[in-house]
This record gives sequence, C-alpha cells and structure tokens, in this order.
Amino acid sequence: MTRRDYVTRLRKFLAVAPVLIISAFVLSIAAQAFSESRRFSDIVAMAKIADDKNGLAPDLLAKTVKGLHPVVAEKICRSDIIKGGLRLVLADLDINGKDQASETAAARLGFAETYVRHALFCFPANGDVWLRLAMVRALRNASPMEITVLMNFSQLYGPADANLIRGRFVMWQQFPKEALPQADTARDADTAIVCSKGGEVLRWTLRNICPQKPPDRMKRPVPHP
Repeated sequence: MTRRDYVTRLRKFLAVAPVLIISAFVLSIAAQAFSESRRFSDIVAMAKIADDKNGLAPDLLAKTVKGLHPVVAEKICRSDIIKGGLRLVLADLDINGKDQASETAAARLGFAETYVRHALFCFPANGDVWLRLAMVRALRNASPMEITVLMNFSQLYGPADANLIRGRFVMWQQFPKEALPQADTARDADTAIVCSKGGEVLRWTLRNICPQKPPDRMKRPVPHP
C-alpha cells in the first residue's frame, strides 16, 4: 500500500467515524428508552388510574410504589416516569399514611421525601415539585424557614399555573401569615392572581381569599317636611 492510498483510506475513515459514533449513541439512547418503557410501563398506567375518581386499592397502590425504588437508585429522569411516580407516591401517602406514628408510615413518608428530592434533582425548575417537597417536609415538621424557601421556589417557577396556585393555597392556609413572613411576597403574588380579573375560575374554589367589598348602602330618600 502506497502512502497515498493510506492517506486516502484514513480520510475516508475519519469522514465516516463521526457518523458511526453518533449512530451508536442514538441507538444506545433508544435502547435505554425502550428498556425503561418496558420496565416502568405499569407505573405510568397505574398513575392514570390513581387520578380517576375510584383510584387504586390501598394494597395495590402500596405495591406499585415499591416498584419506584429503582427509579431513584438508578437516577432515572424520564418525565413521564417521574411524574407518574410522583402521583403514586403522594396518593399512597394520602391513603396509607394516615397513622404517622407507626414505623410503616414513617418509612413511607421517608421514601416520599426521597422520591420528591429525586424528582427535584431531575427537574429543578418545576414549581410543582418544589410544592410537593414543601408539603412532605411540612408533614415531617420542617422549620417555617425551610417551608418558606420551598414555597418561594414553587412560586418562582410556577407563578401563574392555576393548579399550582390552588396547591400553594393549601399550604398558605395551613400556615398563618405570621408564621412565614419571608414568604409574604410569594403569598401576595398568588393572592393577586386569584383576585384579579382573570382569576374568576380560581375563585370558584378559593372563595375566601380575596378581600370582601363592603355592600353598597343605598341612600334613603330624605322625607320632605
């Protein structure tokens, strides 16, 4: 082989190599996505059922949540898996975590926080995840300052989302205003949206949030002598 032939072959290889590398990378990503879809398809499906009116049976819900441990351990960050798992974890906490004094409930609450923190690791700019972490931390008796920080981030990353605002008012109403003074700006911003002209739909469920206008007093006619 002459030097010229060698250089020609080297150039062809260098031209093809990036394509081969990119193709291999894309195939590996596709294979990983397919594997995750197959492993956690029941998580996504169960999450949709949990959102229905009848929901999932408590035992089935608890069993399904156990399947979320690999999501945290393997640091899986696929949006549909994370969001579906988050709904299941919170539903399980709501249904099966009533007796917070028991060891089982404490373990359930501990995993709920672990999962929400993992979701936050995956989606740090998601206001809903910050809100869920605030709710879970409140159940674990977090300090008012910590709750304030989490609520402020929730409002920062989801300032106008109607569902988020409803969820935040669950927390705002749980904590008196004087308990979270550093969250006044976030609370006032949510209140302003609810009480604005465009907040009519929110006021259907948050009726007592806005200041009530005093009733118009009709002036009585002065009788003539």
